[in-house]
Amino acid sequence: MSHVQSPTQPHMRFDSSAIAAHEALDYWRGSLSQSWEMSVPDQAAASDFHADVSVWRMADLMVGAARFGPVQTRMRRERNIQSDQLDHYRIILLHDGVFRCDAAGRQVSLTPGRFVISDMALPESSELACNSAVLYVPRDKLDQALPQPMRLHGLSPDGACAHLLADHLFALLRSLPEAAPEELPSLAAATVGLVAASLAPTAIDPQTTGVAIDGSILRRARKHVEDELMDCEFGAQQLCAALRISRSTLYRLFEPFGGVAQYIKERRLARVHQILSQTTERQSIARLAEDHGFKSSAHFSKAFRAQFGYSPREVERPDALPALPGHRTSGERFDQLLGSLYQ
Repeated sequence: MSHVQSPTQPHMRFDSSAIAAHEALDYWRGSLSQSWEMSVPDQAAASDFHADVSVWRMADLMVGAARFGPVQTRMRRERNIQSDQLDHYRIILLHDGVFRCDAAGRQVSLTPGRFVISDMALPESSELACNSAVLYVPRDKLDQALPQPMRLHGLSPDGACAHLLADHLFALLRSLPEAAPEELPSLAAATVGLVAASLAPTAIDPQTTGVAIDGSILRRARKHVEDELMDCEFGAQQLCAALRISRSTLYRLFEPFGGVAQYIKERRLARVHQILSQTTERQSIARLAEDHGFKSSAHFSKAFRAQFGYSPREVERPDALPALPGHRTSGERFDQLLGSLYQ
């Protein structure tokens, strides 16, 4: 899995071989910190940390390859989900090494040539020391390509189409750096189609069909909330009217999130966090709070600290992790490239 850099596409390259292992580990952990809590369980092995990562934007998808060692753990918690707002599916395809994950009770241990899909809106834990390919797909793109709603978190299909998808991803990594920009939308569409084809034959447990349908309604509700975060009057009544569902259904769907009002408040806080973390320009925190429905700066600051554990002025900005001297890197940092998926 060798790669050629292309300066014409949004990309990121990180190669730790030119710097000290502990510096590389700290830098990479910081680059992941918004989306995952990362650790090396055996601290003695931390001195052996190495990483070689290449990631490209492909229209509204993101595709890449990575080598990591030694074994590291990653936890995606509610705090991370609230912070990065990634409403995407992620596919990990194992080339060699170890990749194990627990996706809300679905436990998967990959073998070479197999992949697992995870829902970025749900918690997940993983252990990995591997050579792998990764693909991020917007939720709406894949959901529209599937024949019916499916619970995809932790799914690891093993059919002919799944094998074709594996071959496609490895071939894509070889050819993508040389692809012309006008080819990217077609490549992205073909890739989503193969992902959907590999998942469609998967047997669906009838007991989870209702869960999948509820998940589809919930995703529509969450998207509508995102669109209305700056409407100070927006609440459960407006959401029921937009989705044409009863209050009892709405409250049941949002019960795991602490209720509708709590969810909307957390999303408003996350939106402000996103704005603060993705710009180097000084922002008026009082104005951001007012624009997102908070009646006072004091109320906003208290809620912000309760959700994230630090004040709005302590949010890490894009330039908070300086370039490390001598390391092999190009393009954006991984967190910046992930952030571009919002656009």
